[in-house]
Amino acid sequence: MKEGNKMGKERRRFKRFNAYMNVNFRSQESKTREGSGLTKDLSREGIKVNTTESLESGDLLELEIHLPDDAQPVRTTGKVIWSRPCHSHDEGVDHGVAFMMIDPVDKFRVLDYAYNYWLETKVNDFSDPEQITDLT
Repeated sequence: MKEGNKMGKERRRFKRFNAYMNVNFRSQESKTREGSGLTKDLSREGIKVNTTESLESGDLLELEIHLPDDAQPVRTTGKVIWSRPCHSHDEGVDHGVAFMMIDPVDKFRVLDYAYNYWLETKVNDFSDPEQITDLT
């Protein structure tokens, strides 16, 4: 693989997995500012959450992530790193949220779900998620 041929080189340190989970959140600064959304992807360091609410970069959030088929939600805290409106106005706002405090067991539960979901949806994709390369 030639580095010069790579378009838009990936700068993330960890692979992101598409993983759809419901998330409830509440601002740590203003307990009345709360909402819910749907995760779009997840990595070891954070998640992308789509909401109808606008959040500001730097907002500190209490998060409750609901794993499908698991009665016990994952509770953690996160910091909004960025926010972007989706292409279509009806699609809400995407927010990049970095995990701040997450129990290692809960982190494993979330990552395990995301990885298994990735495996199920990528049955015919034999690439290693940590070793994705450009094959051109």
